[in-house]
Amino acid sequence: MDLRFLSADIDPAKATNLSSLKQKAMLLIDQELADDQNLHDNAAVAIMNDYDGMGAETFLKQLHTYSLILNALKNKAVFQEMAALLANMLRAGVYKVDGEALDAVTVRRDALQIHVNGKSTMIGAVNAELLTILSLGKESRETERQLMAIDRLVKHRDEKNLQAVSQAFKIPLHDTQKIAHLIEKLFDGQGNFIRKTFEPMIDELARHGNHAFELLWCYFKSMKGRANRVSFLNALQHLISRIKRPKHALRFLLADFCRHPERVEPSDRNAIMLANILLRTYNKELDVDIEMTPEEVLSVYNGLERDVVHYAQFRIDSVEYRFSSKVVTIHEKLVALLNATTPGKQTPSVRHLLFLEREIFIFLSLLSGKTAHLILVSALNEYGDPNAGIYRTLRATTYLPVFLQHLKIIVRGVGRVGTRDDVGLLKQISEHGYRLSELNGTPENQRSVMRTMEWIDNVIRSITTANWHSA
Repeated sequence: MDLRFLSADIDPAKATNLSSLKQKAMLLIDQELADDQNLHDNAAVAIMNDYDGMGAETFLKQLHTYSLILNALKNKAVFQEMAALLANMLRAGVYKVDGEALDAVTVRRDALQIHVNGKSTMIGAVNAELLTILSLGKESRETERQLMAIDRLVKHRDEKNLQAVSQAFKIPLHDTQKIAHLIEKLFDGQGNFIRKTFEPMIDELARHGNHAFELLWCYFKSMKGRANRVSFLNALQHLISRIKRPKHALRFLLADFCRHPERVEPSDRNAIMLANILLRTYNKELDVDIEMTPEEVLSVYNGLERDVVHYAQFRIDSVEYRFSSKVVTIHEKLVALLNATTPGKQTPSVRHLLFLEREIFIFLSLLSGKTAHLILVSALNEYGDPNAGIYRTLRATTYLPVFLQHLKIIVRGVGRVGTRDDVGLLKQISEHGYRLSELNGTPENQRSVMRTMEWIDNVIRSITTANWHSA
C-alpha cells in the first residue's frame, strides 16, 4: 500500500484514475444502453471527451448527454454507480473548461439553464451532485474575477476599475465607491494596515455586511508590504463577528483557498486561520493578536457553531479532490524545501508551510467528515512513521520538534474524527514511539513523543468505547 502523504490514488483528476473512471463508465454504457444506438454513441463521446478548454457549445452537449444517460438508467441497479462516475469526471473537469463555458451556465433549483449563441437551453431534473459541482465551479470563477478586479483597482483607482469591481461583486457603484474609500483609509502608502484607523470605522464597514469583508480580504491579498498581518487578521475577526454571517465568510475563504490547487499562496494560512475562528462560538483570539490557532481548541466540542461546522464539512466534501490536491501541493512544496541543498530565502518558507499544515490539521479536526478523515489518516501515516519521507529530508533534524508537534495534533484530530478501523494504525504508530524519540534524543523531544503516545492510548480508548456504546 502506498503510504505517501495523501497518495495520488485518491485523486480522480490524475490521468490514471480518470482513465479508470472512463473505462468503468464505458463498460456500463455498453452493458445498459446497447438498445439505443444513438444514445449509446453520444454517451461514449461524452465520456471520452477531454474537458481542457471545452467551449460553451460542447459543454452544453456534454451536460445534456450526462442528463440523458442518468435519465435512461434511473430505474436500473447501476444508476448510483453511473451517477458517481459522471460526478467524479465532471468534478475533475469542470475547472478545465473555457471560462466562458462556465459563465454560460445558470444553476436553478433542480435544473440548468445554458445560454449559447443567443439561445437559451433548459436541462431539467439534473442530478443534485452535478448541480453542486457546477455551482462550486462557478463560485471559483467568480472569486477569481473578483480578485482580479480588486488587484487592478489597488494598482490604479479610476472609474473604470471601480465599475469592474462593482460588477464583479454585484454591488451598486455608489456602495462600491464608499467601501473602497473606507478600506483605502486603513492602509498607508506602503500597503501596511493601520490598526488605529479601523476601530472608529468598524460600524460603518459592518453596515455594508459581507461585501465589506470580501473587499477587505481581497485588498489585503493585493496590497504589498502587509507588515501588520496579525493585526489585520484580528481586525477582520472583529468585522466578521459584527456582521454575524460566518457561513458566507467561510464560503468565500474556502473558494479562494481552493482556487489554485497547484499553487501555495501567502494568504492560504490566513484563510484557514480565519476559518478556524469562524467554526467556534467564542474565541479568545478576538481579545488578543495571535500568530496561530491554539492547540487547546481541539478540546472544544460544545463551543462549536454546529451549523457553520456542518456547512464547512459539506463545502470541503463537495470539493474533496480540489481541497486534497491543495493539501498535497503544500506538503510537496514543504518536502522540496526540506530537501533543498541551498535553502536561501524561499517564499513561502519551511516555517510558513509547517504553520499552514498545522492550521489545516486543526480545521479538519474540528470538522470531521469524509475528506477530513482521509487527510488526517494520511497525515498520521506520514508524521507517525520515522521511516516516512518527511523524516528523511536533509533538514529534518532542524524541524523535528515541529514534526512531533504536528503528530500530536494529528493524533488528537484522529481522536475526534476517527473510527474503529483506525485503531490498528494508531497501535502501529504507537509502536514507533521509541524510534521517534531517538531521532533526536533531546529531553524535550523525548517528552513530546511520550505525550503523543499517551494521546494515542487515550484516542484508542475513546474510539473503542464510543464504538462499543454505539454497537
